[in-house]
Amino acid sequence: MADKPAGERTEQPTPRRLRKAREDGQAPQSQELPAVASIVALLLAFVAGGSGLFGWFRELIRNACTCNFQALETSGAFMKYASGIIKGMIGAMSPFFIAVFVAGVMSTVVVSGLNFSPKAVKFKLSAISPVKGFKKLFGIQSVIKLVLSVLKLIFVGMLVWFYLDDKLESMASLRWAWPDNLLKILGEPVLGIMIRICIGLIIIALIDVAFQKWKYIRDLKMTKQEIKEERKSEEGSPEVKSKIRQQQMAMASKRMLAEVPKADVVLVNPTHVAVALKYDSKKSDAPVVIAKGGDHLCERIKEVARSYGVPIVRRPKLARTIFANVELDQSIPESLFMAVAEVLAMIQRMRQRRQ
Repeated sequence: MADKPAGERTEQPTPRRLRKAREDGQAPQSQELPAVASIVALLLAFVAGGSGLFGWFRELIRNACTCNFQALETSGAFMKYASGIIKGMIGAMSPFFIAVFVAGVMSTVVVSGLNFSPKAVKFKLSAISPVKGFKKLFGIQSVIKLVLSVLKLIFVGMLVWFYLDDKLESMASLRWAWPDNLLKILGEPVLGIMIRICIGLIIIALIDVAFQKWKYIRDLKMTKQEIKEERKSEEGSPEVKSKIRQQQMAMASKRMLAEVPKADVVLVNPTHVAVALKYDSKKSDAPVVIAKGGDHLCERIKEVARSYGVPIVRRPKLARTIFANVELDQSIPESLFMAVAEVLAMIQRMRQRRQ
């Protein structure tokens, strides 16, 4: 099987690539979901509060039929009458506008997340190019959108047709129905049609959301070379280097503190330096420094030593000398043998007395 070309975008986008895309205003967007959410919200609002809207409309018709229009000849009276109609219309229709607005915003947030990018709203002269607009209007993408719209219409139409197929005979008798009963008789099939239209649109919207998210990730995929260059760029930044160094120091300190319980003695100066020594005659000819630290780390070494019963001996000069001249996991120099041996002998005598 032939290897994939080096420049082929086969790798998933890195968090940095995704973050930069969002900063540039790129996010998965679905045109279907906000529209469907608005339609469903409007339908639910009508079911919940439609009686209020129809009540206002009936009142409007009644007032129009009984209004004395001669009394509205003055501008003040007419403005009062008109403002009353406008206020009533706003009060009756505002719940529906609010439901549509909230549904549209929430559905957009579900797909794209909360993302505001100044770059996305920045004016671009190229965006108003007539040539690009003509190509966009009559390009292959427009043809594809038209075909998809027709397919969506056919899909929703089929759902409605399957529902109405067994109701056509009963609906044919509507011509004999009294006008007062017409709305009651039509209520069930109209509601059934609306529900099936919403179901069809929801299915289409969910498919579109899944496709848009897949397309978004596909368009942001990277080549292996781009990932290598990004990694080099990140590792070269001072912030990343400092963070890596801090993590390495923290891990080294953690490993070192884990060795303190194995020590035979901890030498201190007593507040700024601590050195933990371990002597195993089978492994080395001299005591080995298994932990050392100053200031805060010094206190941590002493805390661990106390917790595990490791002797802490105050030898300021000896502790400072070992701290400055002997690295971790190294044996102490021959010049310090006698001083350290005296400390170890003293500890041995103390242990024997306790026994």
